[in-house]
Amino acid sequence: MLPVNDTVELDTAQKTLATRAMLEVAQVDAGHVAEEITLIRAFYEADVDPSQIPFDSLLAASSQAAPLTGDSFQTAAQRDLVVSTCLMVAYADGQFSSAERDAITSIADRIGMPVERVEALIDIVQDHLLSQLANLPDAESVAKVGMELEQTAG
Repeated sequence: MLPVNDTVELDTAQKTLATRAMLEVAQVDAGHVAEEITLIRAFYEADVDPSQIPFDSLLAASSQAAPLTGDSFQTAAQRDLVVSTCLMVAYADGQFSSAERDAITSIADRIGMPVERVEALIDIVQDHLLSQLANLPDAESVAKVGMELEQTAG
């Protein structure tokens, strides 16, 4: 599903922090939250741990910034996963706004990810989203979506 290493594991606390980071991104563009919440809920509720905080409780507290630090995610692969999922949330409504970019850059900074890696992940996620459309018979529409993705990311 995501364009990053699919063997990366997060413990329950990390999964909760990642979900809070995604909710932080979703709150940026208030008009498009429904699509983003659906994606975030699916991430959080996959492989539910009985000790996990209920998703609705996280959603109720989503106006607060996620308490992220450089120690929240120990490996580069975990940080890639968090930022990539935040990017997928940002694109869930079909637009990647400058406010969403700022929110994701802030999240990445708080977990210790260099801005160059964020930019690389933006490109990777865009390529992933375009590859999902590659099998459509209407190549002109795919090209148009590709140009729109580049414009919203730029």
